[in-house]
Amino acid sequence: MPDLSRRTALLSLGGAALAGTIAVAGAAAPANAAPTGAQPHRTVTVYLVRHGRTWLNQAGRVQGWSDSPLTDAGVATAANVGRNLAADIGGFDAAHSADMTRHFQTASGILAAAGSALVPTRVAGLREVSYGGWEGEKQSVVYPQLAAAGPLDTLEHIIDAFVASNPDKTLPAETWAQVAARMNDALTTAATDRTMPMRHGGKILAVSSGMSITCLLESLGAEVPGPLENGAVNVLTYAQGAWTVQSVNDTSYAG
Repeated sequence: MPDLSRRTALLSLGGAALAGTIAVAGAAAPANAAPTGAQPHRTVTVYLVRHGRTWLNQAGRVQGWSDSPLTDAGVATAANVGRNLAADIGGFDAAHSADMTRHFQTASGILAAAGSALVPTRVAGLREVSYGGWEGEKQSVVYPQLAAAGPLDTLEHIIDAFVASNPDKTLPAETWAQVAARMNDALTTAATDRTMPMRHGGKILAVSSGMSITCLLESLGAEVPGPLENGAVNVLTYAQGAWTVQSVNDTSYAG
C-alpha cells in the first residue's frame, strides 16, 4: 500500500451507506450563513459526536452510506460518553443522529447513560460521506486507486478522489463541498428550531461520522490535526447567525 500521507488515516474512520440517494445541493451558501428565521440573540451549543466502533470499522471496510451495528466496544463507548458528558454539562435539550443504525444506536446509548428521556431525531443530512461504488470494499483495495486519482495532501482531495475513481457511477459519491454544506444545513436547522426547550441552556446532542464531521469543521475554519476517534466529542456554538468551533476531537468522555 503506498504512503497516502497522514490525512489518509482518516479513511479508517469508516462511514455511511449507499442504500439510497440523498439530494445534496451542488452549490451552497457560505458555511456559516444564517438561515431565514434564525434567532440572533440565542446561543446554542452542539455536542457533535462520532459514532462508536462498528462491525465494518473492525473489518477494515469502507463504510459511508453503507451501515453496520456497533461492536460491544462501540456500545460501551456510547455509554461512557453519555455518562461523562451528562456529569459535565447536565443534560440535553434536543438530540439528533444520522439515519443509519450505527448513529442512532450511538445517540440512544449516550442518552440512556445520561439519564435522558429524549429520543434521537434521525436526520439524513448528518450521514457520513457517500463513497459511491467503493462502499463496502476493503480499504486495502481502495487506497491504491485513490492514489492514482490525484493528490491526497488534504481531506478535500482525498474525498474528491473517491468521486474521480468511483468504479460505479450509478452509485454517486459526494464531494467535500457537498458534505460540508449538508452537514451545516442539518445542524443549523437544529440550532434554529424555535420549538426546542432551553432547560439546559440550549444544548444539542448530534451524532454523525468521522469524515463528514471533519468536512464540516474544516469548512468552519477549524484545524483537525488527525483522525477523529470513535466517541470523540466536538463542541460548536451557534449565535447571531454564525457557527464557532470550540473544541475538536475530545476523547476524554469516551474512556
